[in-house]
Amino acid sequence: MMQSTVITLAGIGALIPAYLAAVFAFAPGRAFEQSTHRPELLPNVMVNRYATFAPFALAAALSGNMNIIAIVFAILAVPGLGDTLIYARAGHPYAKHLAAGLGALLVSGLAIAVAQTSTGVL
Repeated sequence: MMQSTVITLAGIGALIPAYLAAVFAFAPGRAFEQSTHRPELLPNVMVNRYATFAPFALAAALSGNMNIIAIVFAILAVPGLGDTLIYARAGHPYAKHLAAGLGALLVSGLAIAVAQTSTGVL
């Protein structure tokens, strides 16, 4: 019973940022209002984001579980590759974002390869 409650709440927890991502994509003004984020405070918000990525990656690494590492680093590739597209389209430098995204994909791919070699499945 408790396990299904946690799974349900985790699913709801995934829907909220997915919803906000869609609103930011299609109605940024409304998204700022709904999320209560302030554009002038975005540098502070980015501190939180990067400070979250580091222990997220470290926890995956320390787990030693190739499946977890593969999934976490595939997820961590998204911000780097997404920022690459944003900055490239705007004509700004993007090499560091691209390197971060591709580096995360490399770790994910290697972890998948190790998982398949070790167990035959991911």
